[in-house]
Amino acid sequence: MRKKIYINFITVFLLLFQADILFGQINNRIIITVGKYPITYFDLFKEIKMISILSGSEINENNREQIKKLAITSLIKRKIKFSEIEKLGIKNYNKKGLEQLIQNTSRGIGLDKNGLKELLKRNNLIFDSLVKKFEIDLKWNSMIFQIYKNKISLNTVEIENKINLELENLEDKNDEKKIEMIKRNIVNQEKDKKLQMFSNSHYSNLERTMQIKFL
Repeated sequence: MRKKIYINFITVFLLLFQADILFGQINNRIIITVGKYPITYFDLFKEIKMISILSGSEINENNREQIKKLAITSLIKRKIKFSEIEKLGIKNYNKKGLEQLIQNTSRGIGLDKNGLKELLKRNNLIFDSLVKKFEIDLKWNSMIFQIYKNKISLNTVEIENKINLELENLEDKNDEKKIEMIKRNIVNQEKDKKLQMFSNSHYSNLERTMQIKFL
């Protein structure tokens, strides 16, 4: 699998950039500005490599433009989120959630945390950059919760129906711990859906007002 990932990177070099551009020659020319935050050609190059690693995608003639657009979108979205959490001074985030994201990402490509670090290092990527990306998302989630927590209204009838449906399939109808866990999970899922809705709406508003320039 690692050999395949390495081959993917060679494909990235050949297809996504001019044939005469080598890794050491890729410069820090700014290609996009998101408000006051720049995105460079080198940022884009690294984002494409990161996407290739974490998705295990083999970049080819058919998907290279799609992946390039995905990398650009990801970079812009991160800058917009960072701009907002910096403006509001958001510092706190779910530390356990960060570790869970790292573990899930590592397992997703068949490695542990140390294996992921080593893989990124061998491909001239910095593990802390991935951590910072996760931290931005988690701080954004924390911000959304603080802003909208009093606006979350749940459909109790819908929740009750979902709970009853789950309980019908429960083998031991007297397992109080299991029943409580089912109720808690369903309520949390519904809260997460509401928060995601607020998150998408909040981001869309910022995206419309943020000055984004392609240079």
